Amino acid sequence: MKHLISFLFFSSLLLIIFGRIAIAAESISQHYPVQITSTSIGDGLWAGASLKEDFLFGLQFTNHSTNFTKQEIYEHSISQQSQVVLIFNRWNPAREKSFFLQSGIAHRKQYEDVVFRRDRYQGDTLIAYGKFGSVKIVWPEWAVNLGLGWHWQSDLGFSGSVGYGLLLSERPKMTIDSTYDWFVTEAESKYIQSQQAQTQNKLNQLAIWPLYSASIGWTF
Repeated sequence: MKHLISFLFFSSLLLIIFGRIAIAAESISQHYPVQITSTSIGDGLWAGASLKEDFLFGLQFTNHSTNFTKQEIYEHSISQQSQVVLIFNRWNPAREKSFFLQSGIAHRKQYEDVVFRRDRYQGDTLIAYGKFGSVKIVWPEWAVNLGLGWHWQSDLGFSGSVGYGLLLSERPKMTIDSTYDWFVTEAESKYIQSQQAQTQNKLNQLAIWPLYSASIGWTF
């Protein structure tokens, strides 16, 4: 489904581009108040309308997920998921410039799940591999957005932007899963406790989450 949406979006974009180029001589001096953009950081789209020359109101959706492993004393299997719907406005303090300030409200589904795993050998033979606990961080659904960035728009309607912002919310919550695939040793139990303590200590910092944007699209 995601590939189909991307195909339809970019196909439509190409049609608009060719159509715009064909009538460029007539439209080069027009003002394009509506912008539709595909984001390159995270999978998503945003659309906005210029209510005034220096003020844009928009809606953005991004969906990003990743899975990877990290080896410390034990293996960490890490799963991250972030879905963000953002209602925002952008204000251009200097109308002849492309610099903007942004603020908005975000609704999100975001978590990070870290599962601790180890292998067990009998002599040189691997006899078992599985988890012995996990720590999950879940962010609040609602957050405030503040940011800044730079956007540009060509006479033919091409547009793009880059930006950096923050999602500000209450501190996320930590949940602990103590289930295991085999008997947990004392060393493993102490390791889980130390990871829980480290995660607990950084929850206040995680209440401020970075939100990057880089996009290209079309205005009409």
